Amino acid sequence: MTAREEIAGLYASYFGEVERLRQNGKATDGLLGLGGGPASDGCQDRFAEQAQAAFRNLSGRGLTPEELREVLEYAYRIPLDYREDQVVYWMLLAVQGATLPLVEALAAGDAAALAEAYRRDYPRFTRLPVQKQVLTALKNRAKGR
Repeated sequence: MTAREEIAGLYASYFGEVERLRQNGKATDGLLGLGGGPASDGCQDRFAEQAQAAFRNLSGRGLTPEELREVLEYAYRIPLDYREDQVVYWMLLAVQGATLPLVEALAAGDAAALAEAYRRDYPRFTRLPVQKQVLTALKNRAKGR
């Protein structure tokens, strides 16, 4: 199994858990901001912890430049498929911060390409603080820092 497949599998498990919670939920879950539903379930914290551990694990494995690029492309592009899903989208953006150790090992050219795609995909006025950190790290790596 490739590193990208490992990360995609982790994300797929999270998507499945959110979907299961939606199917088993009540019509009033989350109504008026009150508990229930996937947004308040522990699957959110579990996914964040698992993503942090997975990216940390990958950073210590000595991935090839191609593997690094594939993993980061996946982590940075997958939220775009979930923009309409307010539960999943924000979580996917939040866990992007866990990719920072991988950025440090990128080839400068790959970092530049990822930075350009990231800048295009996430307009400045929509970026969360963690996204600003990711983009800064990509730009710095592209400059060889």
